[in-house]
Amino acid sequence: MARYPLIEVLEHDVQDVASGDEFVVVTLDLTDWCVAVARTTDGDFVFVEQHRHGVNASTLEPAGGVVDEGETAEEAARRELFEETGYRAAGVTSLGWVHPNPALSGNRTHFFFFDGVVREAEPETSSDERLGVVLFEETEVRAAVRDGRITHALSVLALERCLERLGPLRATEDTR
Repeated sequence: MARYPLIEVLEHDVQDVASGDEFVVVTLDLTDWCVAVARTTDGDFVFVEQHRHGVNASTLEPAGGVVDEGETAEEAARRELFEETGYRAAGVTSLGWVHPNPALSGNRTHFFFFDGVVREAEPETSSDERLGVVLFEETEVRAAVRDGRITHALSVLALERCLERLGPLRATEDTR
């Protein structure tokens, strides 16, 4: 077993039911995560552009992060949205949850849609989290999901669930 901030590596002794063979399985003990898809009162979607160490590149994704101990997933999503973007949420819709990788861990990622968010502050930054806020119109969000500009799988899933809930993009005088 190994323990690091936010992650614990566990070894499990497992016995195959059919053969009786014994072997070791390694899993990760991770806390739950949240993703906060947010749309402003003007109809723009709020994204965070940040460096991700796992891919050593910048990614574009909705705000999100770890659900802290004693916090509900919704509270965490509201906190992450405010910390990372400076936007404060009013109404919220749950978009459900998934197991991000049940082969390796039992944690969940919770998805939320915050509609009508308003900018109240500058994003909070730290040495390990440099953020840039980017706003996209709905047509641009749909295109970015389709063409691969958004690569974070949990972000793609959260956005797909949100866009499905919103339904097809309605033609307006501006988009005709």
